[in-house]
Amino acid sequence: MSLRERKKQRTRQALIDAAGRLFDEQGYEATTVEQIAAAADVSTRTFFTYFRHKADVLYANSFERIDVGVRVIGSRQPGERPVQLLARAFDEMLAESWEMGLTAGLVGEAFKLPIHSHRASVDRSDTRLERLAAALVSACDIDRLTAYSMVAAAIGAVSGAAAVAMGEGRTDEEVLAETARACRRALAGFDS
Repeated sequence: MSLRERKKQRTRQALIDAAGRLFDEQGYEATTVEQIAAAADVSTRTFFTYFRHKADVLYANSFERIDVGVRVIGSRQPGERPVQLLARAFDEMLAESWEMGLTAGLVGEAFKLPIHSHRASVDRSDTRLERLAAALVSACDIDRLTAYSMVAAAIGAVSGAAAVAMGEGRTDEEVLAETARACRRALAGFDS
C-alpha cells in the first residue's frame, strides 16, 4: 500500500474512531458531522470526502460484518437447521462488531433497518438483507421470501433489544447477551 493510501486509511479510521467516541458520549442523534470532523482534526469537507452522511460512519465496516455472516452461513454443518445457522451467523457478526470497537449502542444502531431514513440507508439495508438472505437460500433448502423474512426478523430483534436494554442502563455485555437472546426468539417462529 502506498504512503498516500495509508494516510487516507488513517484519516478514514480517525473519523470512524472520533464518531464512535462522540456517539458513546453524547448519543448518535446529538452528534454532528462538524463535531466528528473536529474530533478527528480534519475539516468538514474532508469528512465528506470519506462519507456522504453521518450514518455512513456507523456503517463503515458493515460489509466486513456481513462478510462474516455470509461465511458462517456458507459453512453450514450437516443437519444444521436454517434457524440455528442464521443465529450462529448473527452471533459471529455481533462478536465482530464488538471486536471492531463498537459499543452495544452502536451495534444496535448498525444493525437497524432504517426504512424511514434517507435513501442511502435503505440501500445499505437492502444490500445487507440481500447478501444474508441469498447466502441462506444457497446454503439451505428454503425459499427467498422465508430467507428475507428470517434475516429481517433477526435484524429487527437485534436492534430493538439493543435499544431497550440500553434504555434500561444495562452494561454492554448484558446488551450483547440480550441481542443474542432476542435474535433466537425472533427466529424461533421459523423453526416449524
